[in-house]
Parts: sequence; C-alpha cells; structure tokens
Amino acid sequence: MKLLNAAIIIVLFAISMVSCNTQTTNNSESTNLGSENMQIYYFHLTKRCATCNAVENETKMALESFFSDKLKNGEIEFISLNIEETKSKDIAKALAVSGQALLIVKGDKQVNLTNEGFMNARTNPDKFHDILKSQIDNLL
Repeated sequence: MKLLNAAIIIVLFAISMVSCNTQTTNNSESTNLGSENMQIYYFHLTKRCATCNAVENETKMALESFFSDKLKNGEIEFISLNIEETKSKDIAKALAVSGQALLIVKGDKQVNLTNEGFMNARTNPDKFHDILKSQIDNLL
C-alpha cells in the first residue's frame, strides 16, 4: 500500500511539472512586430498552477510599481495571452513561442524572462521585480 501511495505521489508530481513546462526562446531574438512601444507578453496555458499565476501577478505588480506612468501613456503594454486559444496563435508564432513564456518586446528586440519569472516570481518576487525592471530599463 505504501508503494502504491508513493507511486501516486510521483505521478501527480510529474503531471504538475509537465503542466508548468516552460518553453523558451533565445534572450535577444528578433521579432517582426516592429512597434516602438514596449510590449510585455505573458503566454500561459488554460490550466495554470500557482507559479504560473504568480508570474503574471508579479509582472503586473512590478510594472505598476516601477512604470505606472509608461503603462498609462501606452509606452509599455502588458498583454496576457492564453496560448491555447486561436486568437493568440498568430502572435505566438510571430514571437516563436510554443509554450508558457514571459517576453519583453520593443521594436526588433526581444528579451525572454521566462526562466527568471518561473524561478523567482513565487519564491523571490523582489529579485524577479529587480530583474524585470533592469531588463525594461535596458530597452527604454
């Protein structure tokens, strides 16, 4: 019975890890979107874990904290997209995204913060906020 319980726990853990699998692209990959304004894209799945939600929530918090004026005037835009929905597929394809991702896009520059977001948003949000701010400042 203990062996069966251990097997069930391992299977559930493996399933949870797959549902939070992050698909990433290179940190400075070009895009064809070409806007002079900055977009912060968060691509997520329909089914989301606590870490997935934390990445979105902490990104929003950091943007409001450090760049509220730029959000209000449209210089920075936060866009959360469900990658499983048809309407998100064109943007995902243009940005070479096939799974969960957190991207900063400005003109032909793209910075991928997926790993940093998933490693820190839930466990070390201050560190994540600092990384996000630094990367945005570099592109402004």
